[in-house]
Amino acid sequence: MMIGDQAVLVGVLAVTVDQALHIGLSVAVFATVFMLVLALLGQPGKIQVSPQREAALATGHSDRRTVFEKPLTRPIMWPLLALGHRLAIPHTKGWLRRTLVAAGSPEYYTAEEYLALSTLTGCVLGACLVLLGMLMSGGQVSLFAFAIGVIFGTGLSLYQLYDKASRRVRLISRRVPYALDLISLAMGAGATFTEAVQTVVREEGDDPFNVELKAMLAEMELGTTRRRALENMAKRVPLDQLRSIISSIVQAEELGTPLADVLHSQANLLRLHRSVRAENAAAVASVRILVPSLLILMAVILAVFAPAILKATSGGLF
Repeated sequence: MMIGDQAVLVGVLAVTVDQALHIGLSVAVFATVFMLVLALLGQPGKIQVSPQREAALATGHSDRRTVFEKPLTRPIMWPLLALGHRLAIPHTKGWLRRTLVAAGSPEYYTAEEYLALSTLTGCVLGACLVLLGMLMSGGQVSLFAFAIGVIFGTGLSLYQLYDKASRRVRLISRRVPYALDLISLAMGAGATFTEAVQTVVREEGDDPFNVELKAMLAEMELGTTRRRALENMAKRVPLDQLRSIISSIVQAEELGTPLADVLHSQANLLRLHRSVRAENAAAVASVRILVPSLLILMAVILAVFAPAILKATSGGLF
């Protein structure tokens, strides 16, 4: 009887310890999730309009019609937007603001609005993967597939914005030397800086650099000084050569140097840098192409001499 009682007591203690472990693990998981949610949503925020959109509305442009304004999609987007405002990720939001401005401020989205759009894209892709998994597995729901869809969809949306901003900055870098030449020629003919910029902008209004010049002219018309408008354009376009040009323009104004000569010399310097970069790229390409050329040559040699090599290894050439 004593042995039986001890066995029962050991079994009860084992069950009690097992339950205590389960309870402790559940409490730890709940505390971890609670702390994670509190850390992510601990930053208060309010829904506001981007400065670019405010400037567009102030200058008479028509307001946008996006998923945030349409009656059918507004009930879905506003909770996601509120969540985006409360997410405590300042570095990501700062990167999104800079990237949106570099991309030309598409639809005048704020960082929180684009984050909400990216989250919606990820949720839609995750739901599609879950439905596909249910069809393939006979009705079994996979949370892992949903998480993968959310992560991939959100990342893809952010990468598309980054790619758009990069392509726009590259187009601006190619356009800058020619625009500087035109401005310097117009100023050499007697036009002021503002008149020369207006002449250049009138040529191709849809060009990304001309769009930035238009924004600079609009700021000057609203009372901003030329130096401040130029500095704002340098902040909008993350391009080192443009910042260098604007610094040269500001220094020329302070020293009284003819601005047309400064712009012409800057355009020549940019073209020289581009030719140097092209020569370096050509030299690197010539080195990189050696490896595939050698592989092709070896494949041709093996194809030609393979029968003779096989015959020699099998017993002789004759």
